[in-house]
Amino acid sequence: MLKKQTSINVVMRYCYHTKLHSVNYLFVFNFLTTEEADLDLDVPMTTQYVARAGRTVEVFIPLKGRPAPNVTWRRGDRNMASDNRFTINNTERSTTLIIPNVTRDDCGKYYLEIENGVGEPKIITVSLKVQDSPSACQKLIIKNVTRGKLTLSWEAPVIDGGSPVTNYIVEKKASTMKAYQVITAECLNTSYKVSGLEEDIAYFFRVSAENEFGTGDCCETTEPVRATETPGAVKDLVMVDSSKNSVTLQWTKPDHDGGSHITEYIIEKRSQDEVNWTLGATCKRCTCEVAGLRENAMVDFRVFAKNEKGRSDFSQIGPITVMDFIIPPEASLTDYPNGELAVRIGQNIHIELPFKGKPRPAISWMKDNLPLKESEKIRFRTTDNKTSVTVRGAKKEHAGQYTLVLDNRTIKNYFDINVTTLGPPSIPVGPIRFDEIKAQSIIISWDEPKDNGGGEITCYSVEKRETSHANWKLVCSSVVRTTFKIPNLVKGTEYQFRIRAENKYGVSEPLNSSDIIAQHQYKPPGAPGKPVAYNITSDGMTIKWDAPAFDGGSPILGYHVEKKDRNSLLWEKVNSTIISNREYRIISLLEGLEYSFRVYAENNAGLSPVSGQSKHALAISPVDATHITGDSITLCWTRPRSDGGNEIKYYILERREKKSLRWVRVSSKRPITELRHRVTNLTEGNEYEFRVMAENGAGVGPASSTSRLFRCREPTSAPSAPTVIKVSLLLVSTHRGVLFF
Repeated sequence: MLKKQTSINVVMRYCYHTKLHSVNYLFVFNFLTTEEADLDLDVPMTTQYVARAGRTVEVFIPLKGRPAPNVTWRRGDRNMASDNRFTINNTERSTTLIIPNVTRDDCGKYYLEIENGVGEPKIITVSLKVQDSPSACQKLIIKNVTRGKLTLSWEAPVIDGGSPVTNYIVEKKASTMKAYQVITAECLNTSYKVSGLEEDIAYFFRVSAENEFGTGDCCETTEPVRATETPGAVKDLVMVDSSKNSVTLQWTKPDHDGGSHITEYIIEKRSQDEVNWTLGATCKRCTCEVAGLRENAMVDFRVFAKNEKGRSDFSQIGPITVMDFIIPPEASLTDYPNGELAVRIGQNIHIELPFKGKPRPAISWMKDNLPLKESEKIRFRTTDNKTSVTVRGAKKEHAGQYTLVLDNRTIKNYFDINVTTLGPPSIPVGPIRFDEIKAQSIIISWDEPKDNGGGEITCYSVEKRETSHANWKLVCSSVVRTTFKIPNLVKGTEYQFRIRAENKYGVSEPLNSSDIIAQHQYKPPGAPGKPVAYNITSDGMTIKWDAPAFDGGSPILGYHVEKKDRNSLLWEKVNSTIISNREYRIISLLEGLEYSFRVYAENNAGLSPVSGQSKHALAISPVDATHITGDSITLCWTRPRSDGGNEIKYYILERREKKSLRWVRVSSKRPITELRHRVTNLTEGNEYEFRVMAENGAGVGPASSTSRLFRCREPTSAPSAPTVIKVSLLLVSTHRGVLFF
């Protein structure tokens, strides 16, 4: 901190001695007093919060940093500013996160990211512990089912509510009842053996956790269960296939086997025109085909699990129409995200797709919507549920859209894989353009390749050769733009250039230029803009103009200015040396004459056409002195060309000393109403300049041009004799004769 303060003092002293503007003081101060965003540890705070459920939590974090830090609150990957439930209040010195009516779901970590462009961003972790009842238990299952007994097992709650789980409450209800009965409220483990159940009643069970703050949500069984020694019912019974005389069913095994091994599954069937159920089939696996059915019959099916104690309850499905089951032809593209495959040039393209369909579909392949035929380079292979195509030694032309066609005579489906070949870019797009030609250098440009080879263009290489030689020389191998200036050429020598594009997979073929001679090919520039006169005094004017729109291919070296008065036919050059700026002061003008000006530019090729002629401007001082003494100057001026539609009431006169930047209003005992005024209380020997403004009922008008400088001094001698009036004869030659004036 001491070192930074010393730096500030040194820079402030420098600003003072060099008379820098006060804005610079502020800039330097701000620059040297930037501070990295961080916690303000001088202000009491905490990052660990504990709250009872239902309360509102306000997380207050004091901050420091210059400029003021930017603040982002996150929970996980989610920006909390987008959630209307939370309120975030930010100031330059702090941030506050408000969480209303907290629940157990709000406990966990919150992340505050702060940054202000100085140093690295910082992340502050805030922990919130909510004191609440536990969340629901997880994965409640039933096992070890026997006559009148079973065992319940579950996982502890994910959220304990800020206090350890003390016990679990286990409840049951008959499937025909609405109310649950408590079995035990003092279970200490995550399993419980239930006894005393009736065999002919199916039961639901539920478990809830309890801590010091209350009882949590319940976790319930989804299906009722009977406590018998027979198995539970099979689950997830579905039809997987059918034909004109059979139906294939599939299921998953029961949740419990009744304490003994399931010996078989029994499938019964019943047509809609039948009253009784009959045996359809038996099997030992969880899938079975029931054959011998009548075509187009509507049949219900039910499935039992059987062990040594008897049958389970049944699971039923139907009615199912006995007919050929149509499975639309489908292919899985999961191994090809977005249906895309990228292959390096030279490697094999291999596309393998699992498929299904009933009837079994016919398989064919297309590329870019044209049939793809097998050859020495292209091979097909098909199994019961997969088909593939392989293209050996991929080239650029093998990129494109490969399509698998599955056709089962009823439905035809198409599955596309877009293959990209990765390799060097294609040749840059020409022709190579010569944007600037000089004796020692040439600027060339070109366009990007049409094909980037599947990878971003990293750079270009530029080579050159003299047309009288066969060998190429590398100029630069790391050109990142599509334009380049080739230096160190020999004047008058004929060259050829070539460009290659490069990506991470290789280098393209070269693009060659036409032959070009290294020599200047400039043109004179275009005409400059029409000049405009301003800052007009009795003996001078300043003009300014715009640069030519075309520089002729060579930088503008400077400008030339010509003048003429309104009564003259001839233009007279003003400058003796070339003018480097687009602004010039013309002096030694004759007061009372009107002048116009024109400008032309110059480059290495020569002079431009002249600009348009400026408007005529009258060389007259808006404010002039009629009498000067050692401490006063008497001034006069002319009325404004326009009074603004309102009578001019007063004039405001201002003065400024030589080398001063500040204008001072001339004091007067009474308002100035005449076109002259004597300025007093001046310092002898000092030089002053003046300007005047007119005022009417609508306000004060703009200031006049600044007068020339007047020095305060007493007259040193009597005036000289008046000059003799001379009448001169001006002869102007024209193409028809002589004009006399």
